[in-house]
Amino acid sequence: MLAKSSVSVKDLVDIQQQLTDAQSQLDSETAQRKILANETEKVAVDIAFGVERSARNRSAWTPIGDALRESGTDLAASTAWLISAIVTIIPWLVLIIPLCWLLRKLWQRLRQKANSRLS
Repeated sequence: MLAKSSVSVKDLVDIQQQLTDAQSQLDSETAQRKILANETEKVAVDIAFGVERSARNRSAWTPIGDALRESGTDLAASTAWLISAIVTIIPWLVLIIPLCWLLRKLWQRLRQKANSRLS
């Protein structure tokens, strides 16, 4: 536009005004995005309050009730541990089983040699 001689100063001022408006709108949107990003990056905290029974109000059977209530959690935790242990052991079985088989064969040969010497 600047290279053309037919463009008037008024047209250049209008174009400059439109560019300024577009830039200010972009700056406004960028600031709004930063504000929203700041809000969404905050961490949510959940707080739960409960009433603990005093020792006076507890009966002799309370520990048994507590154990029964926690048994589901204990079962789930031990099942999760068992799954983890099995998954950890399975790759090692590829090495352990053939090694045990080889050791067994070697032991049988050694016993056969020892028995043949004694006979």
